[in-house]
Amino acid sequence: MKNAYSRRNMNKFARIAATSIALLGAVQMASPAAAAPAAPVEAFHVCYKNSDCNMGYSVGSIDWRWDGIVPKINGSVVNRANSDYSTTVYFEAYYIDQKVDTDSRTVADGVRNFDLTFNVALISRIKITVCQNFSTGQQCGSPENYSYG
Repeated sequence: MKNAYSRRNMNKFARIAATSIALLGAVQMASPAAAAPAAPVEAFHVCYKNSDCNMGYSVGSIDWRWDGIVPKINGSVVNRANSDYSTTVYFEAYYIDQKVDTDSRTVADGVRNFDLTFNVALISRIKITVCQNFSTGQQCGSPENYSYG
């Protein structure tokens, strides 16, 4: 008797499972199309001297489509503590080869966090340059370019 009861329950559960899978498939077919994949986010790390980030650097991310129009940049600029200079990070926004906007952030000692967006809608490339501001003048490292797509 125990075996007949077990087989009957197994068959019942098998029918329930098959019906559930069929219903789930029907619901999925009737559902709207899946949402678009998440917007591309690109990380950056740019140093004053490419081989040595001890003097100053900027690190963060570029969210290329954060609101569907302009990229948003989150990050920080870092300067060596107790130094006699400051570090500036420059962000230059381009549409194809035309510069359309610029912005910068400076820190004299330690770390400065930032969130920035540009004032223009069409941006296809962002050039990031880190510079040191010495008493004798400014010196900049090699720029890094980041492009959408």
